[in-house]
Formats: sequence, structure tokens, C-alpha cells
Amino acid sequence: MEIRDLPATPLFLGLTEEDIRAALAALDTRRRPFVKDELLLQAGQRVTHLGLILAGQVHIEHLDVWGSTTLLGQAGEGDLFAETYACLPGEPLLVNVTAACDGEVLFLAAGRLLDPGTERWRQQMARNLLQIAARKNLGLARRNLYTAPKTIRGRVTAYFSALAVQQGSLRFTLPFDRQQLADFLGVDRSALSSTLSRMQHEGLLELGRRTVELHTEPEEL
Repeated sequence: MEIRDLPATPLFLGLTEEDIRAALAALDTRRRPFVKDELLLQAGQRVTHLGLILAGQVHIEHLDVWGSTTLLGQAGEGDLFAETYACLPGEPLLVNVTAACDGEVLFLAAGRLLDPGTERWRQQMARNLLQIAARKNLGLARRNLYTAPKTIRGRVTAYFSALAVQQGSLRFTLPFDRQQLADFLGVDRSALSSTLSRMQHEGLLELGRRTVELHTEPEEL
């Protein structure tokens, strides 16, 4: 695989081109194209390779026995998925990984990365992987804050407030469309739309297709 084909990714942070070539040669890399709605990994499956998105985007979803889907997150170009399970290959996946659009993924053997070794690339990538996992754990903890409120308005308020802090502005772009946002917050889409409409009517926020602007004080109607 050519180095120029790789997207910017935290996994290779601090590595030289020579380091990356050595890593790719050692980690049993496998390129796989995918198409929209393709199931890349399925709940119950045991994996040994983590996925690095070369192009496109995937959704991390939980599907219960009654067929209801909850969107837990998404991974885009340069992001990883299934790294925790790949580091614990005996643990069955509890989620599905589904292609949100056409793209390509590079699978890398996590076990080989974590094997004892003195190579500079191995030590640096292990540190990078630990930081990536820590950030994702923080993201899961944040999601618990978003879904803790019992009301839809409470969940919307918690999530939008967090996005405003993260993006440093009361005006920000949502990472999800309306259905994905409903899935992410664990609420019904029509009920979410009604709640957002009421909040906009009350002057608490202004909605675009994917943009939100919060008002700290309700506008006069």
C-alpha cells in the first residue's frame, strides 16, 4: 500500500514514512472496499483486526432482538473502529458496523501491534492507540450524559449544550441527520422533531438543515 493513499489519522501520529511502511508490513493489513448499507462487522462476531477508514464513513449501531436500532457513533476518514474488540479477540461484538456510504477500510492486526517489541513504530502506535481508546471512552461517558435525562427536551438540551462547548460557539453543525440524531439520543424521530419545533417556536434555538444556533435568552414572539 502506498503511503500517499493513507488519510491523516491519529494512529500514525509521530511516525515517519519509514515507520509506517514497517508497520504496514508487520500488521497483516487488508484493504477492503465497501458500499453503502453493507454490513462490515456483525454483533456476535469475534475480531482480531481493527479498522482504519481510508475513505467514506461507517455507523456503529446496536440492534436489539426486536429489531430496533440505536446509533452509538460513526467513524469517518482516518478514524478507527472495533479497536477495543480487536485487542480483546475473545469478546464477541455487541454492535454492528454498517457502511453509511461507499468507501474503503484498512484492517490491521491488533495482536501483532501489541506484541512485545522494541521497534519505535510499535511503541509509538501503542501509545497512539491508548489515547484513541481513552478519547472514545470519554465520548461514551458524554453520551451517557446526553441520554440520562428522561425527557426528549432534556436530552436535546444536554447534547446541544455539549456541542456548543466543544465547538466553542452557540452556532454549530450537527454530525447527524434528523433520524440519526433521534437514534443517537434514543428517542422517536417524530417526537424529536416536535420537540425541536417547539423549542424553535419558543426562541430557544434556530434550526437549519444541519446547523443549530442556540439563544441564551428566548427571543420575543
